[in-house]
Amino acid sequence: MSQWLNNVAVVTGAASGIGLGLTEHLLKLGAKAVFMGDLKEENLTKESGRLKQQYPGKVFPILTDVTKREQVESLIREAKAFDGHLDIVFNNAGMGMTVPTEQVTFDIWKFIMDLNFMGVVYGTYTAIPIMREQGFGRIVNTGSIVGRVPAPYQAVYAASKSAVISMTESLQYELEVEGLSFGVICPGNVRTAIFGSLAPPPGSISVEDAMEIIFQELEKKTLIIILPDEVREYDRMYREDRAGFDQFARNLAAERRENYRTKGTYY
Repeated sequence: MSQWLNNVAVVTGAASGIGLGLTEHLLKLGAKAVFMGDLKEENLTKESGRLKQQYPGKVFPILTDVTKREQVESLIREAKAFDGHLDIVFNNAGMGMTVPTEQVTFDIWKFIMDLNFMGVVYGTYTAIPIMREQGFGRIVNTGSIVGRVPAPYQAVYAASKSAVISMTESLQYELEVEGLSFGVICPGNVRTAIFGSLAPPPGSISVEDAMEIIFQELEKKTLIIILPDEVREYDRMYREDRAGFDQFARNLAAERRENYRTKGTYY
């Protein structure tokens, strides 16, 4: 029997990309209700409408800006009120950023940290007391491989995701004795709208393939989920072969530098 059967779940950034994949997969696996939080009303209306037809009575879209604490709190509390329990929260909303340092302003720093980190903090720390009281629950946050290993031209993004990863790991060891479980998804390139009008980079994987990996690892209670295999190798190299990784990172910096010079983008 699926461990997701009859779960009440929250997913932020739920109307596209990884968030939409998480939502669809939860419903396929028997979730009782999925509360979809997203900032983009048009996407949210379209995707939730489609899913409501497939899973009537199980899909609840709520317009949510995760940089606003009160909106995140409302989303999670509404989910809990639905059936008296809150089984899993995916704090997934966020955005990528790969830009030369000279283009980074303090306003950009604040925006990315508010979105990628504080949005996760609001979701995590709203869910924790609910789950502690009921004695169970899972919180899964979306990090990135660049939160695990340094990446040139991604200092802002890497910092925000590194904070997500460290917080999630710390909470697992603190709260597992109370029945809470944590996970952090650390993807490389997944073919989503995060790349805007650009074609996804070589080596990227589909959302469907990403979901297969993510849910297999979640079922094993894996704390840090790194995908796909290519970026798992970067993570291993960073920890076990620092000289090799340093050369790789310098080559990547040179490649991105030249791409920005000639194409105005990093790949």
